[in-house]
Amino acid sequence: MNEETLRKLWNGYAKAGYENIYQVRIQRDHLHNLANLFLPSGGGIYLDLGCGTGNMFDLIVERIQPTEVHAVDWSEEMLKKARLKAEVLAQDSDPIFKFYVQDISAFLEFPDNFFDGAVCNLLISYLTCGWGRPLQELSRVIKPGGYLYLGTLLKEWSFTRVLWKHAPREFLCEPITSLRGLKYRRIVAKISRKLKEHGAQFPSQQELVDFLSAREFEKIETVQTYWGGGVALRARLVSEASHI
Repeated sequence: MNEETLRKLWNGYAKAGYENIYQVRIQRDHLHNLANLFLPSGGGIYLDLGCGTGNMFDLIVERIQPTEVHAVDWSEEMLKKARLKAEVLAQDSDPIFKFYVQDISAFLEFPDNFFDGAVCNLLISYLTCGWGRPLQELSRVIKPGGYLYLGTLLKEWSFTRVLWKHAPREFLCEPITSLRGLKYRRIVAKISRKLKEHGAQFPSQQELVDFLSAREFEKIETVQTYWGGGVALRARLVSEASHI
């Protein structure tokens, strides 16, 4: 599956209303748990890898308080909507937003130790290169002492199991948003199936922790999301002082 095919898949999802999936409670809870791990930086350059339509922008600006946000996605349609969100945020905040169309399954087009930290949400399990390469690249472009904030689905995730166990309660609480979520889930299920056929994988939580630890991330904190089928994670890249 080449880069152009991937972009077409995600461009179609963007046009269909990708951002609406984040109105569903399970998605809001996941974002809330990830954002609760954010630490204020008082400035610096941050990466939002796989930014989509900019659903994390307001939380990044409010809680991390960076000077610059470099937003990367492979979908031009996603970035069109992300730019609009950034323009709204720019009216009330200081960060400069920069946007890049990149094939995230390849190497990131940034130098070593470039970012003070990075946010990567719901991306690594959708890449045909597997989930290891993007994490390896993130460890390269983050400065020593910088933080990685990661959200992802795990091997334990099963839409069918979750649907039957939790959908009735979710529907009673929020019938409109639940129906909307089911609508868009059909789209992402199709994308997930195609990508899995070409190498995309779900990690386990322990695999993530072990992988990051081996690449000199420390102080790894995790919070289960998606009823145990996902995780929100914060990890700090070992600083140069730690090696002294």
